[in-house]
Amino acid sequence: MGAFQKSISVWQGIALYVGAVVGSGILILPGLTGSVAGNNALLSWGIMIALSFPLAYAFALLARAYPSAGGVSTFVEKAFGRYMGAVIGWFYFVAAAAGQFIVPLTGGVYVTYAFHLPSWSTFIVAVVLLVSAIISNYFGLKTSGKVQLAVSGLVVLILLAVIIFAIPHVRLYNLTPAEPFSHLRAIGNGAMMIFWSFFGWEAITSLAPEFKNGKRDVLRATFGALIIVGLLYIGVAIAVVGTHSYSTAISTASQALNSASLAQVMNLTFGGGGEKVVALVALLICLGTTNAFVASISRLAYSLAHEGVAPKWLDHVNERYSTPDRGVLLVAIFSGTGLVVTLAFHLSMNTLVYIPNSLGIATYILGTAAGIKLLKSAVGKLCAGLACLMCLLAYPFIGTAIWIPAIVVVVCLSYMSWRKQRKNKLSRKVSH
Repeated sequence: MGAFQKSISVWQGIALYVGAVVGSGILILPGLTGSVAGNNALLSWGIMIALSFPLAYAFALLARAYPSAGGVSTFVEKAFGRYMGAVIGWFYFVAAAAGQFIVPLTGGVYVTYAFHLPSWSTFIVAVVLLVSAIISNYFGLKTSGKVQLAVSGLVVLILLAVIIFAIPHVRLYNLTPAEPFSHLRAIGNGAMMIFWSFFGWEAITSLAPEFKNGKRDVLRATFGALIIVGLLYIGVAIAVVGTHSYSTAISTASQALNSASLAQVMNLTFGGGGEKVVALVALLICLGTTNAFVASISRLAYSLAHEGVAPKWLDHVNERYSTPDRGVLLVAIFSGTGLVVTLAFHLSMNTLVYIPNSLGIATYILGTAAGIKLLKSAVGKLCAGLACLMCLLAYPFIGTAIWIPAIVVVVCLSYMSWRKQRKNKLSRKVSH
C-alpha cells in the first residue's frame, strides 16, 4: 500500500476538523437541551466544551505519535489487542447507522415545522431522504469531500445567521442559571444529549499521515478547530436559550418546536419566510449528511468483514457499480428498522440521540484509556486521564441507553470468539 500524500496545511486541517465535528446534530440539539435543562442549558454546553479540550488534545497527541488512517481503532488495538480494536469498529458502525435514521428525521422535522404540515409528514420526508441516499450509494453515485465541506459550510452559515439575528431578541433573564446545584441531573442529561454534536474530535487521528508537517500542524489545527467550534456552539446555545425558542412541555407541538429551534429563532426576526428558508437549507444539509454517512459506514462494514472481524457476507463489492452493495443494504435495513420502530413506539428525538451518544462516549472512554497507556509525556497522560475520567463521570447520565454499548461489546466479542473456534476446527480437520 502506497504512502499517503502529505498535502494538508494547518488551515485545511482546521476546515476538515470543523467539518467533521459540526454536523446536522447541531440543528436539533440546542432546543432539545433547552427542553431538558431549561435556563441551565448553557451549563450543559459549557461542560461539553470543557470536555472537548483535553479530549481533542489527547487525540491530537496520539495522532502525532502514531499517525495512522485507522484512527482510534488503531490506538485501542495497540493498547488492548485486536478484539478491543474490533469493538471500536462495531461501535462506530452502530452509532453511525443509528444516526442515519435520526438525520433524515431532523430534515423531516424542520420541513414539517416550517410549513405547518401534519406530524406524519416528518416520516415521509425522512423515508425519502434515506431511500435517496441508499439508492445513490448502491449505484455508485459518490459524494466528494468538497461537497461534504460545502455541507458543513452551510451548517456554519446557518449557525452564524441564527447567532447574529437572535441578538436583539436575547433576554438576560433567560440565560440566568436556575438553582443549578438542585438540577445537576438535568444539566448532566443535557450535556450527554449534546454529545452527538461534539462527536468527531477523533477525526483528525485518521488524517494525521496526510499533514505536511504532522508534528507541528496537527496540534495547531486541533486548537484552531476547538476555538471555532466552541464559539459557534456557545453562540447558538445563547441564541436559542436567550430567546426561549424551546418548550419544556411534552406535547407533539412542543417536541416539534424543540427539534426545529433554529427555525423558530429566525421566525422571531423574519416571520414565516425566515423559518422556511432555514428548513429548506436544513433539508439539503440532512440529505448531504445522510448520503455521505451511508457511503462511509457501508465501506466500514465491508472493511470490518474484510479484516475478519465482521460477518464474511459483507466482504463483497458489486463489480458493476464498484460499491460495497451488501454494506449499503445492511445500513438500509438498520436505518429503515429504526424509522419503523420510532414511528411505531412514538419515540422522541430526546430519546433517539442517546443511542449514538452512548456508543460515542464509550468509544472515547476506550480511546482515552489507550492514550493513558500509549502516550509517553506527562502532559499527554494527564490530558488523556482527565478526558477519560470526565467521560466516565458523564457516562451514567446516558440513562437507559447505557446498556447499548454493553450489548454491542458482547455481540462483537461473541462473534469474534465463534469465528476463531470455527477457524480452529477447520484447521484441525485439514491437518487430519
